[in-house]
Amino acid sequence: MTISQGSGFLQFSEARHKVGPGSVFILPPGCWHRYRPDPKIGWVEDWVELRGTTLDAWISKGLLKPGVTQISLESPSWGWLKEIHGLCRAHSPGFRPAVAGLSMAYLALVLAGEDSSKTSDIILRARELLLTGLDVSVVAKQLGISYLTLYRHFKKTIGLSPKEYAMKIRLAQAEDLISGSDMSIKQVAKRLGFHSASHLSLEYKKANGVAPQMKRQANAENSGPKDIFSWRPEAL
Repeated sequence: MTISQGSGFLQFSEARHKVGPGSVFILPPGCWHRYRPDPKIGWVEDWVELRGTTLDAWISKGLLKPGVTQISLESPSWGWLKEIHGLCRAHSPGFRPAVAGLSMAYLALVLAGEDSSKTSDIILRARELLLTGLDVSVVAKQLGISYLTLYRHFKKTIGLSPKEYAMKIRLAQAEDLISGSDMSIKQVAKRLGFHSASHLSLEYKKANGVAPQMKRQANAENSGPKDIFSWRPEAL
């Protein structure tokens, strides 16, 4: 949660923090907390809630702890938060992968205390290019940096390599298309730049524990018509 206007207090454990514009709260699942906006002026807040295996891993390794940090409202990362909310409001096709990728990058920068304009700009521009399906090496070339430099920026801020990050985005896009379109698995694979339908199936199953064909079948069964009522003969 980020405060853009106003002030107040946040408490978790026994620590009590005064917060104001630019304050960011990190609140992992199950973290006891309470907060109180200033009764005279209140505050304006922006929330981003994230779930997933990457966050679970960060929590298990102690990388995601409750805390309060500060960012500049003029920084690129603050602009990312506004973009996240804009994507959610627009609700355009495929917005979920874009929101997930941008939210993870925003959280990683906040956790690392990294508000460098250069790093933020590189991650943001790389993310936009990766969303188009470009290969990571091509993205690095278009940004005018080496793959190793791009790798270091991603690893330092997000905890994933550019290829791992790109795969997460593509699989999230695949999830949207498999669940919300009539495209064949082969068509989905071609659209998202996988080598083949079997390549998509392999990566999808590795990430989700189930093949995309089975996922689509399960979705169809769950969304099928339901009986308005059922009848069974009672014993006489």
